[in-house]
Amino acid sequence: QILKRYHFALKTFLSHHCYEGTVSFLPAQHTVGSPRDGKPCRAGCFVCRQSKQQLEEEQKKALYGLGDTEEMEEWQVVCGKFLAINATNMSCACPRSPRGLSPAAHLGDGSCDLILIRKCSRFNFLRFLVRHRNQDDQFDFTFVEVYRVKRFHFTSKHAEGEDGDLQERAKQRFGPLCSDSPACCRSAAKSSWNCDGEILHSPAIEVR
Repeated sequence: QILKRYHFALKTFLSHHCYEGTVSFLPAQHTVGSPRDGKPCRAGCFVCRQSKQQLEEEQKKALYGLGDTEEMEEWQVVCGKFLAINATNMSCACPRSPRGLSPAAHLGDGSCDLILIRKCSRFNFLRFLVRHRNQDDQFDFTFVEVYRVKRFHFTSKHAEGEDGDLQERAKQRFGPLCSDSPACCRSAAKSSWNCDGEILHSPAIEVR
């Protein structure tokens, strides 16, 4: 099964499709770490403990109206063409990627690391993939962005009819921010999502 996944990944690399849309996310402000701080998650992890405590305090304040609710927090928006969008709440280390997709991701901090790979040449994309097999920082490319988030949306510019509600909500909330971005107004291929081996055919997605 794992071998089949890597064969699929090779086909994806060779096809070199990019997908156009809008990524919007809420930064995980309660966390005490960052995706590039080089602090891996361990048993009894300090980052997870501290982040969990801060998240619980944040939720209590919101419950009693003493702090900002999620709706009042500032969403960040990224528009453009992407070769890949990855989200992980653990490092996802394996023999082919010893440090994982996001080496400093934490399993118990109430967040996930959102990795955006923008459109680039096939050679540069290969350089990014090769970095996962060594000790170099795989996020140290101009076309790669990584954020620690607690919620995110992806809305394709060519979402199908069944995604109309999600697309309309995103348009109402983020439309003005993306209206000036030419990258969000051109045609692109459709895609699907791979959730731990399960294929989600809807191009639009909401994760929290």
